Amino acid sequence: MPTPRAASIAARRGDGFVATPFSEHCVELVDSGHHVFLGISPGNGYFSEDRLVALLRWAAARFTRVEIAHPGTDTVACTYLGRGYEPRHARARAHRDVRQTANRVSRAVDSARIDPARLRVAEFADFYDLPAYRAARERLARAHDEQPAFHTTCMRMVTAVLRTTMPADWTPTTDQLAAGAEYLDSELPFLLDTPAILGVPASVFAYRATPALAGFLYGPDALLPAAQTQGFVTVEPLPATP
Repeated sequence: MPTPRAASIAARRGDGFVATPFSEHCVELVDSGHHVFLGISPGNGYFSEDRLVALLRWAAARFTRVEIAHPGTDTVACTYLGRGYEPRHARARAHRDVRQTANRVSRAVDSARIDPARLRVAEFADFYDLPAYRAARERLARAHDEQPAFHTTCMRMVTAVLRTTMPADWTPTTDQLAAGAEYLDSELPFLLDTPAILGVPASVFAYRATPALAGFLYGPDALLPAAQTQGFVTVEPLPATP
């Protein structure tokens, strides 16, 4: 197993957020300020319009280029399929989630007033046909086959997501788990090698929580090492003042 994150990494406070790079190398990539990839989850109430505005302003103050991206309908539907929804119903729910998220992002972009030359809004599917994205998916497929600890960690993450709106004693079937896992696998290439996918010198993936599999990707003993130019930073809201 890869070692856990270094305890010495210091969080940075500013613009209403606490930002914690995953490793010392991630600190360097954050400090370089080339590019940040803001991952957004449709259907997640955390990503309100106000929070998206704040995240965009946080990112623009620290990085030359900002990417804000989210999965599309087909990918979001995988989560509903993983919960046992009938395919037509799963796609309808996913379409609603993606439409609402896209509208929030559009309004947030207008409110944040970032130079359009520095900001791009995208869906994950915009990159699916790129060679670097496909290469990252192939690496992930091999890791699932060859690294039991990685595969088990991913399946635990997927199960936890699927259970969030289900009864406490519910457990996904093998087919449901496989459907839900497609969402995670579609996102992971951006944690592995966003610079190659997007053609930027270096990039940091920013999200509200640190994924359980981050230890497999970052650091000198990572079992599935991300590109040297790829980092990760957890960005959490500052606690409300009493």
